[in-house]
Amino acid sequence: MQVKTDEALAEAAILIASRRQTAALKGRAEEEKLWLYLRTLSYFVHATGQVYRFEDALTRTEPTEQRHVSARLRAHKNTLAQPAVELLLHTLGETPEPEQKPVLVLIALLNFIAETGQLDDVEDFFSHHLDHAPVAIAHFTRHEEAEAWLKGVAEPPSPARILIGDEYFQFWYDREDNTRGMYRDYPIEPALEALTARGIPSQRPSFATRAEAEAWLMSHPANPYSFVAIAGEHYFAVHHPRLQRHSLHHVASALSAWEERKRAVEREAALEATAPSDGTRE
Repeated sequence: MQVKTDEALAEAAILIASRRQTAALKGRAEEEKLWLYLRTLSYFVHATGQVYRFEDALTRTEPTEQRHVSARLRAHKNTLAQPAVELLLHTLGETPEPEQKPVLVLIALLNFIAETGQLDDVEDFFSHHLDHAPVAIAHFTRHEEAEAWLKGVAEPPSPARILIGDEYFQFWYDREDNTRGMYRDYPIEPALEALTARGIPSQRPSFATRAEAEAWLMSHPANPYSFVAIAGEHYFAVHHPRLQRHSLHHVASALSAWEERKRAVEREAALEATAPSDGTRE
């Protein structure tokens, strides 16, 4: 079912892109902003691992309720949610019934976020997500802790990123067959590569120990990245506001791992390009 939900959100994204472009071409800046806000809703549910939760909300919505707007949404003083739902209702009214599904999905998405008390979180995500590091929803000290959590939770958030130590991992869960797993992810390495290419600042905070660096960063959070020195080595500090912590990435090691990952991807692509198609296999 998650695949179907992703497909529905993808159809909604196509509608948003078209309507946003039209608003931009006609100089309707406020309307364009609202379409951008609606596009962010899908990013938010994916980044926070709530696709299945939204799917359940969709499943519970009767056809007669699809045009219903949550009372909690109408009562909320959020500066963007209310005009966004009014825009969707207007769009629904001018859209032929066979083409209304993406609009109804977006109304349901706004209702879901309102009913789960996340309107303020979405507003903050919309305003600041480009200034924040990629979202990690949990932190674990050791890999075994993350594995135990992933296996022990009845329905883990999916898909979502977590931190194990200072490394990002992507984890996933398939409700259909109850399979789940995780793999190493590299969402910040491109930013690290680009920033180091410009040169690591010569004036940067320097600390004797990691504990000293962490204590200083708590009162001087990176926004969202900054370089620090620990015991003479360069580190990349990444701020995770949701987790109220920083991860610290040894620059030389992180860049080396990223180069190896890029080489592995290139090797995989080359093998796929040279592999015979099914019709030519012997």
